[in-house]
Amino acid sequence: SWVLVFLVTMQPWLVSVVVVAIVTMTSLFLGSFDSLEYQEFGLNCNYLSESVEKEPYSAGRYYLGITNSFIKFPRTVKSISFLEDWTEGRQGPALQSRTKDGLTVHLEVSFQYQLMFDQLYTLWSTLGEDYEKTFVRMAIEQLSTATTHHNAHFFFRNRTFVSKEMHRKLDEHFKQHAFAEVPFFQLRTVHLPDAFEDAIRETQVQEQHIQIARLEQETKKVTFATEVLKAQQAVQKLQNEAEGEAQAIAKKNDAFCEQYKLTQQLQVHGLQSVVSKTFWNGFELLNYLSIRAVRDHPSAKTMISI
Repeated sequence: SWVLVFLVTMQPWLVSVVVVAIVTMTSLFLGSFDSLEYQEFGLNCNYLSESVEKEPYSAGRYYLGITNSFIKFPRTVKSISFLEDWTEGRQGPALQSRTKDGLTVHLEVSFQYQLMFDQLYTLWSTLGEDYEKTFVRMAIEQLSTATTHHNAHFFFRNRTFVSKEMHRKLDEHFKQHAFAEVPFFQLRTVHLPDAFEDAIRETQVQEQHIQIARLEQETKKVTFATEVLKAQQAVQKLQNEAEGEAQAIAKKNDAFCEQYKLTQQLQVHGLQSVVSKTFWNGFELLNYLSIRAVRDHPSAKTMISI
């Protein structure tokens, strides 16, 4: 080709210069590319002019220019921990603060933050590339302040509520001042003074005893109420039976009286017929009735004085 013919006809020193120029230009061209992994975000930085492009970049390979490269940020969730058994690489020991009533409290906490993609330039321009140290100081300040809002009893009894409240406040503060979100938060342990924890445990034991006594009392109340109900039902049953029996006796007596009344009325009519036919006077009628009464009375039970 004409390129080879040109190189053959050139002087040896000139060939060297051309080769070096081609290699240099190729290296510069290849060096103008930069890439971001899937777990990375980036900002385009020009180190010659010391300027940074505001628009963030996601994962991929880009042509940036000879003097440009990416300032890289993690796309994944990162963790910050404050634990008693902290080791190098973790952010620090358990947080120490005071409750609202003045007791010392040690908190073992951890949380996970994630940088906000559309706030990368603001994060870099405000906090720089070593932003995590600022995150740690922010977390210490926010969590220590949140501790002072509740007394020791509240911490002991409402740990879940305290954890949610700390998470909410930390997330709000990070979104506003750290340009990151806090999707996860763990309140691992709450260490209060030993004497206070012992007193709380004793209080809980006594409260359990009181609760058991109340339950036993309620059980006895139910038992006694059941017995009273049974007695009331038994009384009601007796009353119903007595009323039924009384009504039956009344009905029986009424029937007997009606029958007796009818019998007497018939007897009166019969006697009136006898008197009208015999022309007896009252004395004679009484003698007749006396004789008939003796006749109808059982002889074994009759005694006559003569």
